[in-house]
Amino acid sequence: MSTSAMANGNSPRCSVSMAEKLKCRLTMLNLHHAGVPLKWGACADSIRKNPGKPWIALKAGFQFEVYNMETRSQLATHKTNFPVIFWTWLSADVLAFVSDVAVYHWHISEGSGWPQKIFSRHQRLRYCEVVNYIADDSLRWLALVGLFRNYEEEVQGVVQLYSTDSHLSQPIDAHAVAFTNYKFNGNARTSTLLCIASRGPACKGKVHMVELGPPPKGNGALASYSEALKFLPLPAKYDFPVAIEISNKHRLVYIVTKFGHLFLCELETGMFLCQVQMCPDIVFATTLNQENQCLTGISRNGQVLSVEVRCERMVKYVQNVLKKPKIAARMQTYISR
Repeated sequence: MSTSAMANGNSPRCSVSMAEKLKCRLTMLNLHHAGVPLKWGACADSIRKNPGKPWIALKAGFQFEVYNMETRSQLATHKTNFPVIFWTWLSADVLAFVSDVAVYHWHISEGSGWPQKIFSRHQRLRYCEVVNYIADDSLRWLALVGLFRNYEEEVQGVVQLYSTDSHLSQPIDAHAVAFTNYKFNGNARTSTLLCIASRGPACKGKVHMVELGPPPKGNGALASYSEALKFLPLPAKYDFPVAIEISNKHRLVYIVTKFGHLFLCELETGMFLCQVQMCPDIVFATTLNQENQCLTGISRNGQVLSVEVRCERMVKYVQNVLKKPKIAARMQTYISR
């Protein structure tokens, strides 16, 4: 990157270029095709891998650049006139920037023009640390997630839900959210479903499944379900949901907490199925392996975690222990496909 800012110093001998400070070595591994890792030198303070294309985005201060890893060519470059406090790939073609006051989208595949302002941040997120920004597949629904500490040193969450159709925002008290597409029984078309996880006072938490409107033609009234989640006494005061991963194939919702606990819920109703501890350490990153539908996570001490649900046993558990024959029958249908 062509960053030439100089660090403050009393003499030229003490001056260090920003490029030297941000110099790093980038290594990319292809887990599907074993081979020689791709390595190259870079000048960046952070890097984001594109979720669907062989692209990477690099950030160095106010400067952003996007490269094609296969051709090693530059696709786009831009320098913002505001500090970016959070950034992420929103889709395979859209890079999102979050500033102190607004959210911007940069469409890389559309001529790589200027980032466009999408909406202003809600005042309830003014003092929050932004930890996530996601969208549904159509980019019609957006969710900005922020966390803050209250007077009792408990971590609370606020989500700004934004509709690009109505250009309206709604703040929600939650720690983690996720979008998915789901077709309810009796409906003619697929709906957009918002999954919300939160922790309230004491050891009480909740998971909400909310069908976002307006309902498609031929569908019934919008559905909304909620289920209680109970956090363990220790360290419940400081524990909270940090990620939600959804398996559309098995119709399961994985809710992961900061201190390594996993809540497993059914997708349509949000019904709580079971709770386990993935690891005794802090979990800071999760994803769903689309090939085997396993939950994969990384803990603070470097452990790579994998959680696989034995679906046949889960169906029997729901049928015989939870006494929910309708849900068990629905789950059996999903896993048999």
